[in-house]
Amino acid sequence: MKKLRNVFLSAAIVLIGAGAAFATNAAKSDNDASEPGYYFNGSTCVSANTTCSTTGTFLCTWTDDDGITHSLSKYINQTTCGGPLYRP
Repeated sequence: MKKLRNVFLSAAIVLIGAGAAFATNAAKSDNDASEPGYYFNGSTCVSANTTCSTTGTFLCTWTDDDGITHSLSKYINQTTCGGPLYRP
């Protein structure tokens, strides 16, 4: 009976370790998906100096000095912003 308990305890420790490894890997993947946010000011794609994520639920936004809130996007080129970004 004691030997069987040790086997289950060892298996539980291995499973907990594997779960922790997967959780760490998932956290690293989220950090890799971050990128700077840009907004289109009418003629050019301008950096908002804000880091956003390529995945998420809530849009990444930035409020300028005039109080205007901009939805941030990915940088395509100097005259084009595209693809939504999300709050990290």
